[in-house]
Amino acid sequence: MVQKCAMLMDIIWLLVGLALIVKGGEVFVAAAVRVAEFLKMPRVVIGSTLVSLATTSPEMVVSVMSGLKGESGLAVGNAVGSCICNIGLILGVTATLKHVDVHPRALRTPLIAMFACGALLLILTLNLVLTRWQGALLLALGAGYFAWDFWQHYRNRQPADIAEATAIENEVAATRWAWFASKPGTAVQFTVGAVIVVLGSKLLVDGAVSVAGRLGIPPMIIGLTVLAVGTSLPELVTAISSSRKSVSDLAVGNVLGANIANLTLIVGLAAVFHDVKIDRLTQLFNFPALLVVMALLLWMLLTDRRVTRREGGTLLVTYGVYITALVVLTLVASR
Repeated sequence: MVQKCAMLMDIIWLLVGLALIVKGGEVFVAAAVRVAEFLKMPRVVIGSTLVSLATTSPEMVVSVMSGLKGESGLAVGNAVGSCICNIGLILGVTATLKHVDVHPRALRTPLIAMFACGALLLILTLNLVLTRWQGALLLALGAGYFAWDFWQHYRNRQPADIAEATAIENEVAATRWAWFASKPGTAVQFTVGAVIVVLGSKLLVDGAVSVAGRLGIPPMIIGLTVLAVGTSLPELVTAISSSRKSVSDLAVGNVLGANIANLTLIVGLAAVFHDVKIDRLTQLFNFPALLVVMALLLWMLLTDRRVTRREGGTLLVTYGVYITALVVLTLVASR
């Protein structure tokens, strides 16, 4: 009876977290597009900087908690799993709902940076260890990239970018109270939305991990699937909300920026707390899988400068194949 009650409470917290994430995502995206208007910058840039840093807060919380408990490897697995989830599941769902048009000029730098970060992490962990100084290096690279990327786009704004940003007011004005049209109102809306999303993510992840643990699911699968998907839910909600508001380019920038944050800031922070030992399965399967989905996304964006609904379905199928293979390999390895 006690175990059943505990399981019921875990499920309730999971559902409460999901509800908070959905509502927080709606508030968050509305504020994000307003920020683009005030800064006179294209939405994809806002998505790759402000929004991506905020929506990776759950991964940041997991990284800090894991590092303090001496379980930094969980944080690395969560970060890598989240990157694969962001491309396969998040962009897959977004494109399936509605094809995603992109700005090749605005995405060139984050695409290159994402690939470079993934390759660098693979190289640094060839000996199956990510040391503290390597973690500090990743942290410095991540912080430097986001500061440089934001400043470059802000300084080099074009008339077309300013016109696009100014037009945002007409797209979202009907969904907000009048006070939210002001800069203080937008700041409050952005902050409150981010806090709700992060709080909801923590409740959902805690509930999901507890349920999975009670069902006897191996920790590796929990970290790379339940935990990765759970901490990526802010990106998923942001993507769906962006698609509904016809600002899906915000979702693309968010995914790219979130992946860069995961591979530098999140992984780096975990390693700074404690040297991270990488298992052979992660090195031989998860890291290559990450590079494969990155290459798939690059091919889609370069062919016709959009991710079509069919390509969104391809991303979803690819993610499904990855999860299935991961579960099978983990179960085989645990025997």
